[in-house]
Amino acid sequence: MRRALLWIPLLCLAQHPRDEVQAAYRAWREADPNLEREAAAGGAPIAQRADRLSAEAGKFAAARKALLESVAQDQAVQVSLLDASPIAPESAAVSTVLDAQFIAAEDAHLTRMIRAFAGNRDKGIQRLKLALEKERTALNALSEAIAERQKSADGVQAASGAAEAARAKAMGEMRPMLDAANEAAGATSSEAAAWAEYYRKIGEGAQGEATPITVVPPGVQAVTLNNPAPAQPNVTPLPLVRYIGAWTYPASNGVFHGAQPEMVELEVSEANGQAKGTLTARFKLPPGNIGDPALRFEFSGPLQSTRNQVFNLVTDNGVKGRVELIPGAAFNLLEVTFQTESNPTKIRMADVVLVKK
Repeated sequence: MRRALLWIPLLCLAQHPRDEVQAAYRAWREADPNLEREAAAGGAPIAQRADRLSAEAGKFAAARKALLESVAQDQAVQVSLLDASPIAPESAAVSTVLDAQFIAAEDAHLTRMIRAFAGNRDKGIQRLKLALEKERTALNALSEAIAERQKSADGVQAASGAAEAARAKAMGEMRPMLDAANEAAGATSSEAAAWAEYYRKIGEGAQGEATPITVVPPGVQAVTLNNPAPAQPNVTPLPLVRYIGAWTYPASNGVFHGAQPEMVELEVSEANGQAKGTLTARFKLPPGNIGDPALRFEFSGPLQSTRNQVFNLVTDNGVKGRVELIPGAAFNLLEVTFQTESNPTKIRMADVVLVKK
């Protein structure tokens, strides 16, 4: 069985499928970046552009699903073979060499996979990457146990027991990775349907129609419409999801003007044409400044038929001001700028770009 393991093809993401997914994603996101910004113009051209983006989103979803299913299939083979290969040495020397070769090959392949997913913010991909990192840690433990066995022929049996325990642990880490790949592949279909529904809504809105959204993209709060009365068109020229929901300042590569934020969290909800929101933030103070870096305020008011939404705000200590919500160039970006009245111990103004959770 040990020699049979050496014939297992290494699980690797071939360059060609990976390139297909990345190319499909770029084609989708770069095909028409101004669609939502210009959707207020209405008309058939907007609807046609929405149909085109819907098709590009579908191509990306299909390529992503194929890649994840391939990962899951190959990982299932690895799990099955490792599960059927208990570490019982053929000899203290021969089996150790073969074990080391197998572990080294697996470690190299896992490293390539982790690098391939580095920087990808897709939640399903990130979960898959986390499972891969856990698997690599478990394989390293297995490698150490095998190396310990090699130190002394007299300790072969004891070290084999430790290696077998490490193998079982590695199995425990590999199975969640397999589950993550299967789950991510399955979720791709529903995500594709959500994006198709979203672009359908943009196209219908551009032609004066008002069919309610029944499926929304991941991360966007779903609204269940049980009222039999006809749905009313949005007041805002852009879809409400460009304003409402949970938003956060990214941990790296954040964009801001003025005061530099350390943390910003924004929650915006809507009911009957009225928006309500809460912003909580913490900013970096200039050297020598002894003010309070923390700030929290609430705002509310009617939504307007303008791209940018402006509301009156009130901070926790009663200071008033104004906040403006500006939809970003991408669907999941929202620029927030605010200014308060005189407030000596607090940040008075800031401009940050937030990402939808």
